[in-house]
Amino acid sequence: GLNNIIQTQKKNKGVLLIGMHFFTLKLGARILGIINPGIGVYRPNNNPLLDWLQTKGRLKSNKMMLDRTDIKGMIKALKNGEIVWYPPNHDYGHKNSVFVPLFAVSNAASTIGTYILTKIAKPAIVPFVARRLPNAIGYELLILPNKQNEIPIETNIDMIKHINKVIEQVILLAPDQYMWLHRRFKTRPPGEPSLY
Repeated sequence: GLNNIIQTQKKNKGVLLIGMHFFTLKLGARILGIINPGIGVYRPNNNPLLDWLQTKGRLKSNKMMLDRTDIKGMIKALKNGEIVWYPPNHDYGHKNSVFVPLFAVSNAASTIGTYILTKIAKPAIVPFVARRLPNAIGYELLILPNKQNEIPIETNIDMIKHINKVIEQVILLAPDQYMWLHRRFKTRPPGEPSLY
């Protein structure tokens, strides 16, 4: 599916690369970065030495790294035709989330960053996943088609509902490899009990 990115770049259009939190996430980002480097989005480590080591390693297959809170930097990169890896399945708490369905959970917190980036920069929206193959025979990187025209951007709720449907489709490609342990449903609407 690499052509799904190449065709978009030929139009000088940015690519919002939707990466979900699979156990193979770092491997997939590394493989794609070696083939076609882009901008990595990450949470800086609290330890400056570990952050430096982490960033140095990631820059071997990325053009640069942006703090996950640097929305302006991501918009600029997308408007300049770059590939920006972004995880829409992060839980950023009440302040930066809306509650929309994900699988059987009717009120899953989903970042509004996806909506902001899409509304302002108008990038292609390309999901991807690295999937471990059965019997330890290797891995495959799946780069899915651009979803931009399928996703409404009139309101953040409608847009993020559709993004969550894309997330569900990608998770179902390898549900046993999704990182369920990162507490995807920890932020609940006011008054609703914890699911953990």
